[in-house]
Amino acid sequence: MSTSELSRVKERSKSRKKLNEIYEDAINSYLIHYSCESFYAPPGHAPVGGSTRVTCIVVRNLKSAQTKTWSIHKSAELLGQLAALNEIVPSFPQGYSHGPGGATHLNVAPSVLAATLDPLELDMLEGYFAFLSRNTDSNFIHWNMRDDNYGFSALEHRYRVLGGQPTILPDSRKFDLARELVTIYGKRYASHTSESGRKGRLMSVIEMNKISDADALQGAEEADAFVKGEYRRLQQSTWRKVDVLANIFDRVHEKSLKTRAGFIDKYGIHPIALVEVARNNPIVTGLIFVGAVGAAVMNYGKVWLGLTG
Repeated sequence: MSTSELSRVKERSKSRKKLNEIYEDAINSYLIHYSCESFYAPPGHAPVGGSTRVTCIVVRNLKSAQTKTWSIHKSAELLGQLAALNEIVPSFPQGYSHGPGGATHLNVAPSVLAATLDPLELDMLEGYFAFLSRNTDSNFIHWNMRDDNYGFSALEHRYRVLGGQPTILPDSRKFDLARELVTIYGKRYASHTSESGRKGRLMSVIEMNKISDADALQGAEEADAFVKGEYRRLQQSTWRKVDVLANIFDRVHEKSLKTRAGFIDKYGIHPIALVEVARNNPIVTGLIFVGAVGAAVMNYGKVWLGLTG
C-alpha cells in the first residue's frame, strides 16, 4: 500500500475520532453560519472596494438546539434605527446584481451607507464577539468558514475595521464540516452542482439526503434579500442552513449520510490493502499470531492421532 493511501486512512480515522468527540461534548459545541453582502459588482461597474459587510450571524447549540442570532436588522430594531435602515436599503432595487457574489449597494453614496450601516454592523459584531469570548473553549462546526474572504478571520477583520477588538477562536476549536466530509468520504462524495442545478456541495448533500431546506437561499440570494429589505427571509435562510448543518453532522456521526462515494472513495484504500493496515495494527497482528499458533497445534494433534491411531 502506498504512503498516500495509508496517510488517507489515518486522516479519516482522525476525522471520525474528532467528530465523535464533538458529538459526545455536544452541550459545549455549536454550529455557526453567517451571511454577508456581495463579493462582486456586476459587469460594467467598478469592483467593490473594502471588505465585505456582514449582515447576519447565527449560532446553534449542538445539544439543546438553542439558537442565537445577531443581524444588522435586529440591531437596527433594538437601537431604534429601523426607519433609517429602511430608508436606504429597499429604495434601490436596481442597485444589486445576481452574479457569483450576490447583491451590492451600487447607487447609494458610500458615506451614506457607512453612516447608517456601520454602527448597526458594529453593534451586531459586538454581540457575537461577546458571546465568542465566553465560549472560546467550545467547538464551532461550520461550512467553509476558513479564510479572509468568508470565515472567522473575515468576521475578525470586519470588527477591527469598525473599531472593535475581536476575540480569536483557536483553530483547534474550529471543525470545518465541508473539509471533513472530503476527508471521510473522498473528493467525489458530492457534486459541486446539485441535481436541481443549485451550486455547491452543500446543496448536493441536501438533495441526496432529502433534507428540508425550504428557506435556504444561496449566497447570491441572501445578499439580494438584504438589499431588497427582506430581513426576515434573510434570517430564516441563515437559521435554516445552521439547522441543515446540524442534520448533516448527526447523519455523519450515525454513518447514515448518503453520498456518491464508492468503496475506494469512502475508505481511501483498495480491499487488498486492508491486509497492510492489519499488519500495522499490533492487536490484529497478535490475534493473527495466536490464530496461527492455534492452527499449528490443531494440525500437529491431527498428525499425532494419525500416527498413533
